[in-house]
Amino acid sequence: MIRTLSIFMINYDWRDIFRTSFVELKDKLERDQLNPSMNDFFFFSWANVSYVSLEGRFKTIHKKTRLYSLKPVLDLLTLISVPFTVKRFKLKPDAWMTYDFGMLPALWLAKLIFGGKIVLCVSNQPRVYSQTRRFGAIKGFYSWATEKLWWRLADHFFTINENMKTYLKNIGIPEKYITVFYVNTIDRDLEFITKAKKGVIRTKHAIAPNQKVILTVARLESEKNYPKLLELFAGLGSGYVLIALGRGSLLEPLNRQAKSLGIQDRLIFPGFIHRDEIWNYYADADLFVLLSKAEALGLVFWEAMHMDVPVIGSEADGIVETIGNDGDRGRIWHDGDSQAGFSERVKFCLTPSQERDAMLKRAKVFVDKQRTNKITFNDLPIFSK
Repeated sequence: MIRTLSIFMINYDWRDIFRTSFVELKDKLERDQLNPSMNDFFFFSWANVSYVSLEGRFKTIHKKTRLYSLKPVLDLLTLISVPFTVKRFKLKPDAWMTYDFGMLPALWLAKLIFGGKIVLCVSNQPRVYSQTRRFGAIKGFYSWATEKLWWRLADHFFTINENMKTYLKNIGIPEKYITVFYVNTIDRDLEFITKAKKGVIRTKHAIAPNQKVILTVARLESEKNYPKLLELFAGLGSGYVLIALGRGSLLEPLNRQAKSLGIQDRLIFPGFIHRDEIWNYYADADLFVLLSKAEALGLVFWEAMHMDVPVIGSEADGIVETIGNDGDRGRIWHDGDSQAGFSERVKFCLTPSQERDAMLKRAKVFVDKQRTNKITFNDLPIFSK
């Protein structure tokens, strides 16, 4: 029998979604199979504001800090703050959880004092992602150090696919301590998916009937390789519109690049889109493209494939696991490919053929197979003992 758990989670809430968009926070808990409908949560949140909320099953202490760019200092402060917080509020968690290797010492100290089990949920490749950002060499080294030094402090690892399992095993983590879960956005959003309608987004953005819609969904950050995507998109000609869902630090540089390429009238940045609307974008997409430099999973590929949208992705490990070889469940774009190579892949995906249609069917079957994984946080072996 699955039992209800009291979960203490360290997280970052820079947008203050606990107060301003709690539905989004709950959706993320559902996405990561944390059973928000049955478990109790206490969030220790580093944020831009300070406050305490002790209402209902979802409680938080938000601690204001300006040190989000100084990760080692923030990790050290967490080591001190977490045990103090637990004692102050007289908490007795069954589970301590974080998404961050650097936070493991803080949870280990709290576990030593108060009991419970530590779970690290790993949904990306910290070392790889860090290296794509500003001061990447320094950040990458720190990520590598925290992985090597602190992984033994966790009791179990909860991760998103075989690619990430391999990442963890390469750190030195035994396979018996790793559980893979299905990242639940499709089943969670089935109500929205059934209501999605073709034409809504074309009308909203005044896209001409003869223009093909290319969609991408990703943060506007360096690891997503947007400059290369814009360059290749510009080479396709005027018959295409690119819609890029997401927000991030590169918005202004990308707008400048679009202007220099002469594609500003065919490039749309809608920003953050809520889950009830994102499926309308998939419904109107003729093609999905994401050329990330690093990608642990590429969940948005699953969503596009579920909606029968052909996909083109980069050679990033998580994307290749989803697409397979070039042509299996989508097309693979290699970093050395020319404009002609990209254009050929676009033409293949947009032109009905037995080969393309078979690819779309294989993609749908692959996604349906991922959906059969019903493991949740409560099913982890450390909670059945």
